[in-house]
Amino acid sequence: MEGLGSVIKSVCIISAAICLIEGIAAGTRFRNQMKFLLNLVFIIVVATPVLKGTFEFELPDIEKYMTSEYSESEEIYLEELKNQTAENIRSVLMQQLEAAGINCSEIEIEVNISETNSISISSVTVSADNYEAAAEVIRNSLGAETEVYNGNT
Repeated sequence: MEGLGSVIKSVCIISAAICLIEGIAAGTRFRNQMKFLLNLVFIIVVATPVLKGTFEFELPDIEKYMTSEYSESEEIYLEELKNQTAENIRSVLMQQLEAAGINCSEIEIEVNISETNSISISSVTVSADNYEAAAEVIRNSLGAETEVYNGNT
């Protein structure tokens, strides 16, 4: 860190000197030669610590940021995603059952989300006055292979 501070100080001093000398040599015929020499000095000042190896830049250790807190937050995120998905599906199914004239008191949906983020609905438990009609509406919406259980029993 100390090497970085000295490099920054050197660059600032050389830059100020370049501006001062360019201002003084602006009207002379040696202007281009002075600018070239000053740019060489600037490159030497910047390159010297790198070539000597005193200027080191290291990337932070990523492993220390990979803690169990991340995996816990990922689990919480996936659980909340399941809950929100189930709630959205429950809301849509309730609307469809109401539109079909079926009185439904409760729908429980079991949602699974795979590692590839594919959503699958394992089963639906419905408590309705006409279970058979409700099951038919649910299977028409979610697919014929969806398991629908009677929640009234």
